[in-house]
Amino acid sequence: MQNHLQTKESIPAGLLSLAMAFVPTQEFDTPYDPVLAFSRGTIFPALDKPFLGEEAVPQ
Repeated sequence: MQNHLQTKESIPAGLLSLAMAFVPTQEFDTPYDPVLAFSRGTIFPALDKPFLGEEAVPQ
């Protein structure tokens, strides 16, 4: 069985990527009013993703 591990000398550091991200474009929508935005944690309805923590676990 061959060892296919590469050493730090085998790949130039300039060719390596630290990270990659996928960021979809966002259409501008009418923002929430300040009171609702504060309670939801965002002013943008498209980013309003409810956290399902304790409320998702039946007692």
